[in-house]
Amino acid sequence: MILFNTTFHVHKNADTAFRQWISHTYIPAALESGLLSSPLFTRIMIETDPEAKSYALQFTAQSEHDVEMWRNGIAADHLHALSARHGESVLHFSTLMEILQP
Repeated sequence: MILFNTTFHVHKNADTAFRQWISHTYIPAALESGLLSSPLFTRIMIETDPEAKSYALQFTAQSEHDVEMWRNGIAADHLHALSARHGESVLHFSTLMEILQP
């Protein structure tokens, strides 16, 4: 089992729109794809920038292949649209982790 984490760094001027996008667009698209499950959206409590907030979005996947199918397909389109709308006000990076124990 794979844990797929994407961390987002969001400037305060984009925060409300970003949170709506995550909840109403990105998470539903991930679940509808059938490639990812069990979403967990969290705010990172350690502040590194007083003008921004950081968030982590985690999903589980059956395999690395499923994550790559998501990342190179639907997710790429959604993240491109996010970047086109907000530019550098919303930055992100992803990490894949192998779940060793439940």
